[in-house]
Amino acid sequence: MFRRIRSYCLFGIKAVPVSVEVDASQGLPGFTLVGLPDNAVRESRERVVSAIRSVGKVVTGFRTTVNLSPADLRKEGSALDLPLAIGMLVSTGEIEIPKLDRYVFIGELSLDGLLKPVRGVLSVAMSLPRGQESILVIPKANSTEASLVEGLRYISADTLSECIEILEGGAECSISVAKGLTQKSVPPSSSIPDFRNVVGMSGVKRALEVAAAGAHNFLLVGSPGAGKTLCARCLPGILPEMTDEEILETTRIHSCARRAGDSEAFKPVLSRPFRTPHHSASMVALVGGGARLLPGEASLAHNGVLFLDELPEFNRGVLEALREPMEDGAISVSRASGTVVWPARFMMGAAMNPCPCGFAMDPKRACTCLPDARKRYRERISGPLLDRIDIQVSVPPVEAGQFVGRPGGESSASIRERVCAARSIQHRRFSGTPFKSNAEMSSECAHRFAMMSQATERFAVSAADKMNLSARGYYRLLKVARTIADLRKNESVEIPDLSEALRYKTYS
Repeated sequence: MFRRIRSYCLFGIKAVPVSVEVDASQGLPGFTLVGLPDNAVRESRERVVSAIRSVGKVVTGFRTTVNLSPADLRKEGSALDLPLAIGMLVSTGEIEIPKLDRYVFIGELSLDGLLKPVRGVLSVAMSLPRGQESILVIPKANSTEASLVEGLRYISADTLSECIEILEGGAECSISVAKGLTQKSVPPSSSIPDFRNVVGMSGVKRALEVAAAGAHNFLLVGSPGAGKTLCARCLPGILPEMTDEEILETTRIHSCARRAGDSEAFKPVLSRPFRTPHHSASMVALVGGGARLLPGEASLAHNGVLFLDELPEFNRGVLEALREPMEDGAISVSRASGTVVWPARFMMGAAMNPCPCGFAMDPKRACTCLPDARKRYRERISGPLLDRIDIQVSVPPVEAGQFVGRPGGESSASIRERVCAARSIQHRRFSGTPFKSNAEMSSECAHRFAMMSQATERFAVSAADKMNLSARGYYRLLKVARTIADLRKNESVEIPDLSEALRYKTYS
């Protein structure tokens, strides 16, 4: 008997519909699986047959042929275990499920019939056509992901036997309807350092406030121990809350990037990601790809911050791979199996020493590096990459006397209020456009929304000429100045805004 079971497979973060076509007929017992399965799918027969046997059913006395359609798409992972089990049970007449065509099955089976969670359920839930009465059948451990898509109808079960019992009974009383996001914001974690506890460095704090307000890329340059990394780690405490759309986008990427055997319960990503890969990270780890086409750190930082500490220690080729996503907000990886596009709209932050020994900017310690060594060290960061970093500031060392009886500085909470107010202005400004922040503006919009007077524009052009800024650098200057004006709640960019923005080009 022939039966077709609906399911989905992941291709990058995109969920592609897959039909599990099962034909069980009389003849010499055997099992044939076709349709470009990988090893995990090819081995599913042993898991599925054992799981079916654990619920008291037998499907091994038939000549069974399984086709995974479309046949030219490579099927990966263990998510097809459940649809394959249901297809074999129905085609052999072991069970009868009313209205089988309305169900979409996703899940991995253990030998004793337990349903294990799989990655990418949120992508599948978001891909289901809303006009049809589709019902998603998933492991109970994946129910949190399914509940994020408002209006989705789904059934969750812990075991294969429970799933069969629900489906044979008509399943109407067991269908859950997702309510969407219920908890839409979280307070900053107590593990995030507060700017109140950072001694001195008022200029660095201001630069990070501007960066957070406009989602600008930033670079901190200073001596070892000056506080570059500490200031950067305070940044999540002043970032604005994510919108519902951003939460779903970010959670979808993290769902598809889950590692097999992850024991922690999956939770939606409610706060902006702050990813800090080690400087030994490979290109695949940073931008994604590999045999399974998983997203990298740049995509996992989508709608958040990708912070690269010790920037010159990263492989130069790895850093150069970030140039396109810093401009486009997406990463396109092409392989023989096809091209995958991952979202990667992140704020890139970085920290570095000014020279190999680190003391070229320290007024109290002499630099021991030769001029050629300093030059080679700085050349590890290419000019095109630096040109894409809007805010570049020096971090001066803090005097020891400032640690004694210091008054409390401005807290992250008060800085965050100003950042959120500036982002609200940008939200209204970019209504109806694809942009979300000043850093994302096109060159045309940067000039138009700056609304500069003729005198201010002459000042900007003259300053850009004296500092030898490129065309990209000039428009990025306007974007930073626009953010500074938003923090002052001023409608137009003025000379003081441009003057401050020019101070954030000290390293170029």
